[in-house]
Order: sequence, then structure tokens, then C-alpha cells
Amino acid sequence: MSDAVMPAFSSGQWAGTVPVTWEAVGTADLLFMSGGGIMAHPDGPAAGVRSIRQAWDAVRAGRSLDDAARELPELRRSLDFFGRKG
Repeated sequence: MSDAVMPAFSSGQWAGTVPVTWEAVGTADLLFMSGGGIMAHPDGPAAGVRSIRQAWDAVRAGRSLDDAARELPELRRSLDFFGRKG
């Protein structure tokens, strides 16, 4: 039996917070709860989900989000939209 815990991240999570989360825990074995990061995506919730998945794929592959966003429109729109809000 393992006593490992599963980290849970919520409140303010969106594609742009994936790199710092990855740096902090070094794994994708976690709960990444992002209501606004999904629902407020300018192209709708399905695009919000895709943008977060694309961000996780990018960081696990060692890519920057800006690099990956050149090929991934949902990620690009998320970075453009939420990135200006900070």
C-alpha cells in the first residue's frame, strides 16, 4: 500500500498555468480543476478543454506553450485571451 497523495489544483487554472504546475510537481498525475479556464475560453468549453490538454502535451514534451501554440489554435486563443487578463 502506498501513502502517496494526489495533488489537486483549482481556482484560476487554465492552459497558461500548466508550465508552473508541471515545474512544481513534475507529473501529470494530479487533479487540474479549471472551470473558468474551460468555460470562458473564447471559442467555447470544448476548445477550453482542448487548450488545457494541448498545454499538458506540450510541457510533457519539453516544449514551451508559445512554441506549441503556433500549431494549436485552441492553445493560441487561450494564451491570447487569458494572458492579457493578468
